[in-house]
Amino acid sequence: MSAPISNTAHSPAAGESAPEKVLTVRRIPWRHDLAIISAAGEVDARSVRLLHRALWQDLPACLVLNLSEVTYFAAAGVRALEGAVSRACAERRRIGIVAATRAVLVPLRISGIDTRAGVYPILADALREVPLSPPPAVPTGGAASCRTES
Repeated sequence: MSAPISNTAHSPAAGESAPEKVLTVRRIPWRHDLAIISAAGEVDARSVRLLHRALWQDLPACLVLNLSEVTYFAAAGVRALEGAVSRACAERRRIGIVAATRAVLVPLRISGIDTRAGVYPILADALREVPLSPPPAVPTGGAASCRTES
């Protein structure tokens, strides 16, 4: 049911025996208007392309981004999420982020992403709430804010 975007974020360096599993990203079709993109591992400058690729595919009306298994979330990940949230706002799609660890919550709070998209502690909450939330308002005057929950 789920399709991995990739198993590894980089190739082994000279002398390494096997590629290190840094980030795994999966797209899980949940229903016709809802998909889950689930990431596990470290989101950094080397691995963020996997997350970015998943976030820029054709997406349904509702998207839940599950970051509950992310152990490290660098500035590159923040930029990828800022782009995804801005895209969701522009396309009037609903988006929610599942995050419960400090590694992800702190960057979301510092960047202000948590004020523009719903952040949920567990996947079940996001799957229940995101489809019911009103579509985000398209910002006027170039403002970069939108929120997917009421």
